[in-house]
Amino acid sequence: MKDRNVIAWAIISMVGFVVLNFLMSRPFVDSTNVQMTMSEFWRTTLIAVVLYVIPIVLAALDWHPSFYLMGLVIALYTLSPISVLFNMWMDSGASVMIKLLMSAYSLALIVGNAYWLVLALRLRQRQQKIADRKRFAAKK
Repeated sequence: MKDRNVIAWAIISMVGFVVLNFLMSRPFVDSTNVQMTMSEFWRTTLIAVVLYVIPIVLAALDWHPSFYLMGLVIALYTLSPISVLFNMWMDSGASVMIKLLMSAYSLALIVGNAYWLVLALRLRQRQQKIADRKRFAAKK
């Protein structure tokens, strides 16, 4: 089934966000705007996992509108790596190597989320063609 790729990339996106969230909570980021305690890290991670898992489970149960919900969640959590990019270069006192590594990871996560979108749009197009064939074949 082709939606397995979409689900797999959603899981990659979720894990990517959790790792990015963890990295931003570390002291080597050296940012005055990001002073996250471990309790805040766990709270935001729990919220992210719940928001990701609900549409993933619904997609696994073959409820097709779940991909729209998943798209909304992934779009929301794509804002985080964008924020990291701005934060690392505008506010962080970290070394240039840390800034480059965090920026590369953020960009990789944005590209992965964009790839998820491409997969989801292809899946939607395939499902629409199947539905159209069924609908127009029934009228003949």
